[in-house]
Amino acid sequence: IAIIDSDLLGRKSQRFPNLVCMKLSHYYKTSNDEVRLILNWNELKNTTYDKIFMSKVFSDTEVPNWVMELDNLEYGGTGFFYDKAPQLPYEIEHSKPDYNLYNEFVKQQIALGESKTKLKYYTDYMIAYYTKGCFRKCGFCVNKNYSKVENHSEVEEWWDDSKKKICLLDDNFLVYPNWKEKLQKLKSMKSNIELYK
Repeated sequence: IAIIDSDLLGRKSQRFPNLVCMKLSHYYKTSNDEVRLILNWNELKNTTYDKIFMSKVFSDTEVPNWVMELDNLEYGGTGFFYDKAPQLPYEIEHSKPDYNLYNEFVKQQIALGESKTKLKYYTDYMIAYYTKGCFRKCGFCVNKNYSKVENHSEVEEWWDDSKKKICLLDDNFLVYPNWKEKLQKLKSMKSNIELYK
């Protein structure tokens, strides 16, 4: 299985891992598949993969035309479909992120002189949507199809004892009716919390 983080390959600077890619990786690894994060578009030319999954967050990230024409490619994300992006199957959406997926990328970046501080989201953080959605329906937002903030996951779904910090990608966490209980759960796990903006 090949996994492509389009933003990692198609942007000059990418400081954040793709959560969908990490969930896909974990799901397929637990199915005993061999999984590889593609670190160069040309890797797709030199090896045959049973399946290629590609995710993109930003619409202005460029993807080579020949990649889009690969027969065994499935792609998704807001970068391709904006607010019409198809949902992941439940079993993948609620799969634990594979926090090791980007290890080779991190090694390469450190060897090239990148600071560990700039790579902190790849190395130090658990990443999750604890809740999803927003009630505002702003026309410019990918979340305009939601009408409220809903529970998305439980902490055990994405918890990793080897990580010291948490980055929540939630859109409007404090509007969720039970936000205090969810924060109390995190507090009981003794972690630093960072709301990513």
